[in-house]
Amino acid sequence: MSPRAFLAVAAVLTSAACGGPATTSSEPIPAPAPPATTGHNGAAPVPPHDGPPVGIGDHHGGPPYPIVLMHGMGGFDKLTAVPITYFNDVVADLAASGETDVYVTVAPPYDTSEDRAQAVLSQIQKILDETGKDKVNLVGHSQGGMDARVIASPAGSGFGAHVASVTTVATPHRGSLVADAVLGTLQGLPSDVIDQVTSAALSLLEKTAYDVQNDPQLRAQMTELSQQYMTTVFNPKYVDDPRVPYSSYGGRTNLETGQTDCASAVYPDSPARVDAAQPEVQPLAQFLQGSTDVTNDGLVTVQSARWGTFLQCVPADHLKEVGQIAQNGADPMSGFDHLTFFRQVVARIRAAGY
Repeated sequence: MSPRAFLAVAAVLTSAACGGPATTSSEPIPAPAPPATTGHNGAAPVPPHDGPPVGIGDHHGGPPYPIVLMHGMGGFDKLTAVPITYFNDVVADLAASGETDVYVTVAPPYDTSEDRAQAVLSQIQKILDETGKDKVNLVGHSQGGMDARVIASPAGSGFGAHVASVTTVATPHRGSLVADAVLGTLQGLPSDVIDQVTSAALSLLEKTAYDVQNDPQLRAQMTELSQQYMTTVFNPKYVDDPRVPYSSYGGRTNLETGQTDCASAVYPDSPARVDAAQPEVQPLAQFLQGSTDVTNDGLVTVQSARWGTFLQCVPADHLKEVGQIAQNGADPMSGFDHLTFFRQVVARIRAAGY
């Protein structure tokens, strides 16, 4: 995959740091959230992914359990040609703050969450074997959160006994209108609007309408990300494991304050901190805002991102949530720093005893 392809794909519905030294931040980590409550409630599996999970292991017994970061659509661990990772410098930064039991798994970039979960499951088992722990904390960005739910669900991989917690970040739990546009299933909108959205989304993927129609795995993936499939098929099937706490985060961009949509989160929003979407995401953010009137990150609305205990809205678009494209330091407008954010995510998991 070309460097341009990575920069594009990292944005879409949506792993192992490399490069320079880890960064630090003086921004304090908020008080921990209470343990999360449980949330609402295909294709034949592919062989396990051969690539090993990447991480820095601390082989001590007992909790806290390892953190496993799971990437979204099109993602991967890292490009060998350029020093960029999906979770940009997150693993190195967490290690510098003392969190050395952090791993990143690699799933097929274009496939259903059933097949992606099957590929990731073997990597999680390797993590358990290597660390001597009996559980992991799954943290999924975008479709990675869907993969995590399949792994934990009794109707999926049934691995809930070995999952300490599931945390999702900007995961389209109720689907994404962008996927509906790409699939051509939206009704009542001008054709030029649909064409513009489809063009922007496929440009991010470096795919064409022909690919969507003729690549069975890509089409199955897009179908799974649609609103109807998620609400009528995926969610009723992959019910939460009652033993596992589920929590979630959403993103907001397009200069939206989120005062209404983010009001019920455990941690208060900061309405004065607004984000301007990057050019790659801006057309999609404007489309979602105009079509749903719900705060979104350019690909996933806050409403769709809610699952289990909704912890917080963050002022970032879908790429910036994981430090892309190649984000370095706090955003000059919103002040959002993805490294600080992931330290907060992990600190809250630890404070809950996981």
